[in-house]
Amino acid sequence: MKIDVPYGKKTLPLKIPERNLLEIVEPHEYQPPESSKNIVKNALQQPMGTGQLAEIAARGDRVSIVVDDYTRPCPNEKLLMPVLEELKNIGVRDANVKIIIANGTHKPPNYEKIREIIGDKTARNYNVVTNNSKNSEHVKVGVSKFGHDIEVLKDYVEADVKILLGDIEYHYFAGYGGTRKSILPGISSELTVQNNHSMLFEKNSKTGVLKNNPVSEEMHEALNMAGCDFALSVVLNSKHQIVGAWSGHPDSVMDAGVKLVDKMYKVEIEETPDIVVVGANGHPHDIDLYQAMKALHTATQVVKKSGVIVLIAETPMGPGKELYVNWLKRYKTSKEIQVALQKKFIIGAHKAYYHRKAIENYHVIFVSSMDESVVENTFGFKYANNPDEALKKAFEITGDNRKTLVVPQGTTTHLVRS
Repeated sequence: MKIDVPYGKKTLPLKIPERNLLEIVEPHEYQPPESSKNIVKNALQQPMGTGQLAEIAARGDRVSIVVDDYTRPCPNEKLLMPVLEELKNIGVRDANVKIIIANGTHKPPNYEKIREIIGDKTARNYNVVTNNSKNSEHVKVGVSKFGHDIEVLKDYVEADVKILLGDIEYHYFAGYGGTRKSILPGISSELTVQNNHSMLFEKNSKTGVLKNNPVSEEMHEALNMAGCDFALSVVLNSKHQIVGAWSGHPDSVMDAGVKLVDKMYKVEIEETPDIVVVGANGHPHDIDLYQAMKALHTATQVVKKSGVIVLIAETPMGPGKELYVNWLKRYKTSKEIQVALQKKFIIGAHKAYYHRKAIENYHVIFVSSMDESVVENTFGFKYANNPDEALKKAFEITGDNRKTLVVPQGTTTHLVRS
């Protein structure tokens, strides 16, 4: 059987014998039911668990609105505009509105990047605050059940009305992004983020899990401590089109978004595969190895212990973040990285941890435009020129009659064992 696997802006063919093919797994993506403007407008008119914005905010209120930063695909401008229009209709002065960009520990954006995030007109007409986890003024709002101080941006905590905007999607160790992540890590101090993210090593800190997930639970505590009067969240498909939107109480919004994310991207696998061939969705998701690691992580969730993962990703920009490569070179085991991150969590280094875990437990064969010596000597993968060669090498490791799962959209597919 011939299967086309995404590779940059094109596809690569994979020929696989029928006897070896377990299943071809692809997400069940939704298409927008109507225009994004109407989807968002309808959500604002039908909030869950709260009144409409007109019943929450009033003339004279100081309003803080948190939006995602440049590392997230959220269409901030499409969410912001109707919210700002509603506040204006209520009588809230533009001067009393602060738009806060939730950078977490990422580098704060310059003005040009701010214009990209929220739109030129909004950037010019409103007070925009960017969270700097090291230098912004944060205030302690409580202590979590895990014993960590929760420090949140003062500009948000002191507002009369607090609004969170964002998108809901899967997340490596928080389970899902959305709502509470706008607070922690979004507008929290570096210490608070480091303490929270250091819990990623707990067994329930993983993709698609909220119950007993300490990372998510502490994020939720931070949300309750800092407060949120109104949330507006969306779910996007792989084309970054809005396919669902909800407003109101952040917990209700989160629950609704999670259900849609699971409907589209969660796939149960009945039989454990010996081999997983996984694509990284093509461009731009496979622009570098740092990004393509998401697809590799997807495969590790279901492949047999000591099995083979064939990762297909063009990676024209090479490894990506230098920090990620430096940590791979500095630490030779995942345990060493874990110890270092528990002392001080550094965003980006966690990818080195997942990388080491993958090559310690599985054989990884990489189809990429990267140089063979770099693939094998720096990253510890086996190199293959194309998917067919990679599959041949996989069968040499496992045997000719082994079952193979093919996941072309590995970056956005969530695989679970049934």
